[in-house]
Amino acid sequence: MRPVTTGFPSVDEALGGLITGDNVVWLSDDSELYRHLVQGFVTSAAEGAGNPCLYVDLGAGLLDEGPDVVRLDATAGSPWRAAGPLADELERRVRAQVPAGLVIDPLTRARPRWGVDTVARFFERICPAMLQAGVTAYWCVDPGHGRGLVEHVRQITQCLLDARGGRLRVLKAEGRPESLLGISYHLGVADGAVSVTSAPARGRLARGLLAVRAQLHLTQQELAEIAGVTPSAISQAEAGSRGLSLETVITIAERLDMSIDRLLGGVTPRGYRLARHDRARRIADHVVALAADSTVGLRAYLVGLPDGEWAAPPFEHRGVTAIAVHEGLIQVEVGDDRPVLRAGDTLLVDDGAVRAWRRLRHEPAAAFWFVRD
Repeated sequence: MRPVTTGFPSVDEALGGLITGDNVVWLSDDSELYRHLVQGFVTSAAEGAGNPCLYVDLGAGLLDEGPDVVRLDATAGSPWRAAGPLADELERRVRAQVPAGLVIDPLTRARPRWGVDTVARFFERICPAMLQAGVTAYWCVDPGHGRGLVEHVRQITQCLLDARGGRLRVLKAEGRPESLLGISYHLGVADGAVSVTSAPARGRLARGLLAVRAQLHLTQQELAEIAGVTPSAISQAEAGSRGLSLETVITIAERLDMSIDRLLGGVTPRGYRLARHDRARRIADHVVALAADSTVGLRAYLVGLPDGEWAAPPFEHRGVTAIAVHEGLIQVEVGDDRPVLRAGDTLLVDDGAVRAWRRLRHEPAAAFWFVRD
């Protein structure tokens, strides 16, 4: 099965690609733009999976039912017009047959019937359910519904993209490099194809100014005074519609006592990293990489052990290692010993290497393997 994509290569590049189970939320009040984004996603998802996408029609009529689309009528006159029954039906259908993807009409269509609080609760229920089921889902939220709803959505979703005013900014993209966040791209539609193009210097400057102002709690007026330019110049620079002279950038960096690299870096450290990977991605027949970035200092893998046969780890690691058994009965060869571990047991290895492992019974056996670099 092919990896799912947005259907538009330049959007994939800006986002860092799609990960199976992503909930992708588009902040936009442009239903036509969302229609184009949805059509590209549906075509890609259905072709890659070989089964149709599920479309929740709240009244916008974005998609017609056909080979690639199964329509779930959630308009005002349908049995699933209310949020609760609709959520129940969505989960039932996904359990019966996992769709290639899920597309939901702009939530502005449901707001008059449900109210903002119910819209928020619906998203809070369905977004994690799709992540757990491995169904990539498209949503659209109008920022005019209020900062409260947007922030609620941001905290829960895996991807949040601001697609307004002919610009695209990736505000959240779990499991991708932080360097993708905040860059401002030009967003265009031609003959139904969506494309984003970047002015790298302007994009980095826009992200950097926004992040520095947030970190230092500065208004645009205050930053303009520091830079010796007008607030309008700062506003346009943050939007990515114009740049600032090198002399102005140097002035800002010097007066804020920071390097130009930090000013242009623009990523606010979060103190954690969340790694998301498609469930199908494996580094060996029985090992899935959960978090494999060696620069962090700690890697994590899920080991699903084959029946009865000894299997070697996909690579040899000499150093601190931990094997925590999730289920089943597992035997591990480490040094000259072969200890047996049951669910809940953890083997800590601070000298030597894990050479092999196997499960001892026919029941499923799985363990988490942690490697310290």
